[in-house]
Formats: sequence, C-alpha cells, structure tokens
Amino acid sequence: MASYLPPSLIHLWLLILFMVTTTLSMAMGVFNGSELLKQVCNQTSDNAFCVTTLSADPNAGGSQALAGDLANAALRLSQTKATQAQSLTALFLQNATDPLDRHSLQTCQSSNNKALSQLSSANNDFNSDSLDSMVELMHAAADVTKACLNEIQGRGAHFSLLAAVNADLIKLCDICIVSTRYFTIEDLY
Repeated sequence: MASYLPPSLIHLWLLILFMVTTTLSMAMGVFNGSELLKQVCNQTSDNAFCVTTLSADPNAGGSQALAGDLANAALRLSQTKATQAQSLTALFLQNATDPLDRHSLQTCQSSNNKALSQLSSANNDFNSDSLDSMVELMHAAADVTKACLNEIQGRGAHFSLLAAVNADLIKLCDICIVSTRYFTIEDLY
C-alpha cells in the first residue's frame, strides 16, 4: 500500500529543499548576474568603470550573467579599445613633427601591435577553455599597454585621448582577469 503525505507536509518538504538548494548555491559562490557583476567589479582597480561598462554592454549577460559572459564582454571590449588605440597612434604618428613625440608614438605603436596580438590569442584560448593561458595573455596585454601609457602620460594634452583609451584598455583586461576567478562549471560549457 502506497504511503500518503498530506499536502502541507509536501509543501514543507519542498520549502526545505528550496532553502537547502539556495543556501548551498550561495555557499558555493553562485550569484545571479547583478550580484556577480558587483562581486567582480568590487575586485577590480576601478569599480565605477567596471559597473558602468559591463552594465551598458548587452553582451555581458544582464541579470542572468555568468562569469564567462562578463569575461567575454571585457575581452571583446578590450580588443575594441586596442584597435582604437592602434588607429589613434597611427593618426598621431602620421602628424607628429617632434622627434620625441615620434619616438613615444613608435613605442605605443609597437605596444598596441603586441597587445592586439595577445588579445587575439587570449580570445582563442578563451574559446578553447585554456583559461590559465588566457589570463597570462590578458596580463601581458595590460603590461605592454602600460608601457605606452607610461611613455605618453604627462606629455601634453595632445596625448590625452590616447592615454585615456590605453587606461581603459588596461582596466578592461583587469575586469576580464577578475571575472575568471568567479568561473563555475557552467562557464566552461
């Protein structure tokens, strides 16, 4: 003879199951997209930039975002910034008359080319789930971009736009790197 559970007892068991599942999810670091965004951005070098940038990007996943969505959005945005920096550098280099400016811009041109190459490789590694390698490449792209930024910072207003683009690129690399710390098994599939 089958046992019969009254509806109130079934509801109680469902409530307990829900509470246990929710508690375990939180203990394991599983966040909804908004909570995850806050957690990631709090660990970056510029929280406000991170929140503003990722909240505005429709590819960052919104309220259902996974860490992989945030990392992917930051990686793609960093590639866009690197391309923008490369274009600005070429334009400024074409119009540079001062030898010191030309030297600084040539340093930036070399840095931008390296950063773009590293970001492209990082993207390939991200798509093939080689996260350790991707993180190393993101660090390397940020480092070579810092070389350009160090070369042009404080050199006059004519370099301010290029400096701002490079600073944003470095921050985007940071966001991508931090996002990978929050990966779960769902991010890998």
